[in-house]
Amino acid sequence: STVVAKRHSSAWTPLREALRALMMTMTSSLAPLLIFFPILSNGFAIPHPDPDIHRDLPTEPHHSMHAPMDQSRVYWFWGGSTVVAKRNVRLTPATADRSGFLWNDYPLEAPNWEVEFDFRVYSKPHFGGDGFGFWILDSSDDPIHKTEPDALSGNLFGLKDTFKGVGVVFDTYDNDGDRKNPSIFVIENLKGDKYNGNHDNDYLNDMYMKVPQLLHKPEFKCQAEYRNSKEPVKVLVRFHHKILHVYIDVGDTKGWKVCLAVEFEKDFTNHHIAFTAHTGQVADVHEIRSVSTRYLDENEADFDDFLLEHAEGTYHRSSFESLLWFVCLFTGLFLNVLCGMEIYKYLSYSSKGINTTLIAEYLNSYPWPHTILHFVLSGALVLLRAWFGIIINAPVVAYKIWAISKKRLLHEPNSLGAAAKIHNGPVASYPNRLYIMTGIYAVTQIYILMNVSS
Repeated sequence: STVVAKRHSSAWTPLREALRALMMTMTSSLAPLLIFFPILSNGFAIPHPDPDIHRDLPTEPHHSMHAPMDQSRVYWFWGGSTVVAKRNVRLTPATADRSGFLWNDYPLEAPNWEVEFDFRVYSKPHFGGDGFGFWILDSSDDPIHKTEPDALSGNLFGLKDTFKGVGVVFDTYDNDGDRKNPSIFVIENLKGDKYNGNHDNDYLNDMYMKVPQLLHKPEFKCQAEYRNSKEPVKVLVRFHHKILHVYIDVGDTKGWKVCLAVEFEKDFTNHHIAFTAHTGQVADVHEIRSVSTRYLDENEADFDDFLLEHAEGTYHRSSFESLLWFVCLFTGLFLNVLCGMEIYKYLSYSSKGINTTLIAEYLNSYPWPHTILHFVLSGALVLLRAWFGIIINAPVVAYKIWAISKKRLLHEPNSLGAAAKIHNGPVASYPNRLYIMTGIYAVTQIYILMNVSS
């Protein structure tokens, strides 16, 4: 027992030295990287289509509207139930059977553009309706040149059914009872004929469904809980290279969500921007809070909306979360290097015929640094709620906790080489455990790299 005690005591000396060397190496390697962490964390990101990317472009004032509305309303014409106040444009009150419209007097002068607008839809009941629309309409629909003051108004979300153009519709009321409202989709009527959409099934078979042929097939409709929001809901309609993209931010801290993308065979130069709203037997207030229009560069590359986080929106990581992924990245890197060194030394010692007692003493400088690094990595994955990484590392964590509790973390001669088959060592021999853990760490590192790069 004295000999065994001395052997374990002597094993702690290289352990302490290895741990100290590992900490010094990590500190010297990571210190300069931590200084430049903000640059590195941005550098890891793969560019993707951010709806906010064009905010530095100039806003076209004759297509826009901001508070106070009395200064920008000179570019707009309105009618029906619409009321232009100082801070918003109310298309309808929360009163049954009302329709209102807002028409931009100036046609779009570029084939590529984006319109960002803020709105609120609200009322006291738990359900409301009917909905509203954002429209790109032909000049032939210009209400200024009509003899009837409400020539643009109708029952199609506040628009007449003989419109000529396209619209992004916000269908609030659930007519068919399938609980898929509020929904957002596109309808088109490029010839100006009477539009015969089926209102009773929420235009299920009448919405525009031609999606672009991208690497990942986009949706042609989406759902969004925009009613009774505390803050105005933001929508971005971007038309670029004949593809119409719609993004929405409902103010739930998740940022922009990709809603839909559909493709057309023509652009809409010389068409007008318009908003309409309609109430039926149930009624909501429909308000437009601001409108910002920007012209886009024709030479800008196309993009795939799938690169945005479709389900969660355009999520911006906090500094703490980015730091945790940074810790995972370099801790995982050190773990893989450490495992590689341990495998190399074990194979080297075994090939030289060194007995397992000496091999165990030589390799006992690895288990504790290995374990500490792995616990740090696993803890960071738990804080990040990175479930795939947590699940595949859970067996290794469980084994290490068991080994520590049984005082079997350090290597014994009977757990190495052929002796493991004879003596009462662990079920899996040392090299087999090491190979399994190395494979798990490699998969984890790939998973971490994918998340750091997203």
